[in-house]
Amino acid sequence: MGRIPKARAGFAALLMLAATAACSGGGGTDDAAKPDEDHAAIHVDRPVALADQDMKVRIGGLRARDRVRVAVHAVDQRSQPWSAHGDFSADAHGRIDLDEQAPRGGRPYAKADSTGLISSMLPTAGSGVKMIGSGDAFSYHPPSPAEKRSFEVRLTVSKHGKRLADRTVTRQWLTSKVRHRKLTVAKNRIDGEMYTPPKGERRKAPVLVFGGSEGGNSGEYAAALLAARGHPALSLCYFRCGKGSGRPDAINMIDTAYFVRAARVLGDEPGADAKRLAVMGNSRGSEIAQLLGQRHPRLFRDVIAYAPSARINGPYLAGASGRAAWAEGGRPIPAGPIRLDNVRGTVLAIAGGNDKMWGSAEAARVIASQKNASGASHRQVTYPKAGHHVNWFPYGQPGQEGGADGQVVSTSGSDQAAREDGWARVLKLLER
Repeated sequence: MGRIPKARAGFAALLMLAATAACSGGGGTDDAAKPDEDHAAIHVDRPVALADQDMKVRIGGLRARDRVRVAVHAVDQRSQPWSAHGDFSADAHGRIDLDEQAPRGGRPYAKADSTGLISSMLPTAGSGVKMIGSGDAFSYHPPSPAEKRSFEVRLTVSKHGKRLADRTVTRQWLTSKVRHRKLTVAKNRIDGEMYTPPKGERRKAPVLVFGGSEGGNSGEYAAALLAARGHPALSLCYFRCGKGSGRPDAINMIDTAYFVRAARVLGDEPGADAKRLAVMGNSRGSEIAQLLGQRHPRLFRDVIAYAPSARINGPYLAGASGRAAWAEGGRPIPAGPIRLDNVRGTVLAIAGGNDKMWGSAEAARVIASQKNASGASHRQVTYPKAGHHVNWFPYGQPGQEGGADGQVVSTSGSDQAAREDGWARVLKLLER
């Protein structure tokens, strides 16, 4: 098990927030937006950056010992506002460093954290507002990379209700040269979003990405970021893909042939080193990801299994008629333990020890106890306080709750730390 870094929950939301309306300030320089007579300014070290990159925020130009309110604001893909605020005291030089100072009174977070406000963000209005303590797992979702190549988040500083400064930062899913195209069952025999780096770059490991029981195309944020880092990536939808998609609405007898077809399309993309093709699956998707590595090692090299199961489970949303979750050649793959001794590369299992969905931590240990076709051990990393949402890149998905044995606790901070460390491990594995 690797070293678990200090929780960086706050930056997560700062990076996964949707564009805000009617906000001033630019995203391309480090100049603050029109400070008042106190000359307050918000400084950001990376005002424009990829959504999985860290950033630091400082406030300057205040009066010595000024007490101000610092807030963050965003809207999600449903136009629902999210926000959080804390009260801070400037130092003798009129400065506040969010990486070194906690808000007064320890609210909404207790320890100094440059992104603590972001990790505390919650939806503030609209239908379906959920709050910490509800026991629900809920997330901030910005517009998809297929809709917008970047998104924005707004930071503000105020004193006695008067706005002193505000600042908008831009977080990118895709750099300007990364290409995107939609794949459909009718035209391509698969449903997904393809993201590819610019032509002429060094060939890298392509990655087939998909989610779990939520269905849809939940892996496209990760796929876009992988492409921005030079890896051709396909976010594949295998069920619940929408009306008229040609895909089923349940995990029931979904054949490996569908994933194999997608992998071959991906491997033919410019910039793809097909011999290093990897598959990345989350939760229920971890089952089929492992099966692909085991049953089709000539096509798939490495497997990334987030919040995994070490067993094949039964159908999901299939009702009494369900035969099996997965199939090969039209024949059901029986439920039971997943063997990984035929995998060509490495299975990397990433889990949370406080996962109330299922026992992903124990599953990760079972996965790591097995060896691949060359006799090398598979790998696992478990984050004891994290929940089920350890998947994908850092700096996203705030407000989530979990807790093993039915506990109602917020695992957001630990989830964010897990994503930061886990994503670095994934990128390192893909570079082999």
